[in-house]
Amino acid sequence: LFLASCSPKTEYTHALPKNASIVVGMELDHMANKAGLNGSEGEKVVKKLKALMKGGLQGDAAQLAERIIDQPSESGLSFDDKVYLFATPHAEALAILANVTDEGKLETLMNVLQKESIATPLREESGCRWTQVGGALCAFNNGTFLLLQPSKSDASGMKGTLLSLMRQKEGEGFASLPEFAKVEAEGNDIASIMNLSVLPYELTTPLRMGLSADIRLEDVKYFLSANFEPGKVVMNSESLIINPKILSFFDSMDKVMQPIKGEYMDYYPGNTLLWASGRIDGKELYHMLCQNPTIKQALDNPLLPVDVEYIFSSIQGDFAVGRSTLHAGDYLLYADVTNSDFLKTFEDLRPLLALTGGQIVLNNVAPNEYVIHTFEGSYYFGVKKNRLYVTNIPSFAEDAGRTYGASLGVKPWSAEVKESRLYASVNMTGIANLYRSYGFTGNKQVDTLLMILMGQCNYLNVSMPDWRQGKAELVLNDQDQNLLKILVGLLEQL
Repeated sequence: LFLASCSPKTEYTHALPKNASIVVGMELDHMANKAGLNGSEGEKVVKKLKALMKGGLQGDAAQLAERIIDQPSESGLSFDDKVYLFATPHAEALAILANVTDEGKLETLMNVLQKESIATPLREESGCRWTQVGGALCAFNNGTFLLLQPSKSDASGMKGTLLSLMRQKEGEGFASLPEFAKVEAEGNDIASIMNLSVLPYELTTPLRMGLSADIRLEDVKYFLSANFEPGKVVMNSESLIINPKILSFFDSMDKVMQPIKGEYMDYYPGNTLLWASGRIDGKELYHMLCQNPTIKQALDNPLLPVDVEYIFSSIQGDFAVGRSTLHAGDYLLYADVTNSDFLKTFEDLRPLLALTGGQIVLNNVAPNEYVIHTFEGSYYFGVKKNRLYVTNIPSFAEDAGRTYGASLGVKPWSAEVKESRLYASVNMTGIANLYRSYGFTGNKQVDTLLMILMGQCNYLNVSMPDWRQGKAELVLNDQDQNLLKILVGLLEQL
């Protein structure tokens, strides 16, 4: 007991791995205040949490659970300091890291978990004590608490990783990197650094195809933040890329993507569920894609009779795509084109399609308008007034080029579109109404809670002025409400 109380206190952020693919810092105390948990409004939720945590617990375990709900510091952990989440490359393991303020209280908690057969007996090794809690490994000392959960492998196989992280000293981990200062800084409810190595191996293989060996997914790095404000949640992203070759690639996007003029907002009704728009130079896009040898080989395939470069080069200006339902898979895409001559290249497809034995058929439905029938469905496309349209719904094809009075152009966010190079909007109210009749999951209670939550949301919009930065806003119907309070209110109904 004497040795434990006098052991040197460690800086918990030293345990963050240097190769972490994502590190998230959360101000839980600030968020609890915004949620109303620390005031009288949160008393009902605290009572509910007590009932949930004490369910099945007796004696010391039930009393400890009640004390922790009333006073989280009774766990031995600090929630006034940032709590960190992180993932190892390719999300092979997920972890929680927190500051230990009272090692004795934390040991008491672990002993109670052991008595409840939730954790194995504590073992001492590498200057810390560790145990297995369910499918995760947990270690702590005087200052650091680390819970490591492997995503696929058995937890026992991660013991070496767990203990090596607990042994890390100043200058050895993620906290020694300059970008960590952004996560550690005050001012954001949630702040994180993420790179593309967080993606599973099976998803990174296509991304690596044709890339130079000295370009790593770890170098595609972003700072992300989120803040829960009255009436909305604001999320921002900022590029931290410094690799010259990657910078050169993204800088070429400035030639491909231009600020949107917003010409297609009037072509979609105001109740459209999903909508996205941008502005591209098709010729520059084709040349950029051809810098990747693998993609170039596919586009220049001699067995493909269509002049792909000519088609790309004909697309110049705004494009937009929208969906009015989610379950039917409908969509309507528009794009500015220089003329309709590129459609003639599709005539060269007819001999190739004839070899399918009628499984794929190309038909003319009007001048400069076609339909392709396949065993999976029909696809309509054509050009009207130098505007390309593509859809899988025949009525959309018939009405292509129609504008609406009550369109997306009258939405309060419509002016933001012209300030971006990419813009997307999700009609949260429309989605909630759409799923109200048949639910999301099939579980009545879960669906009810989701309906309540989504019914409080108006829309989610994402904008990118350029590739270096982005912004997303989830806007609520009640501009005085906080989403965290809504989530707390849902807990009361469990």
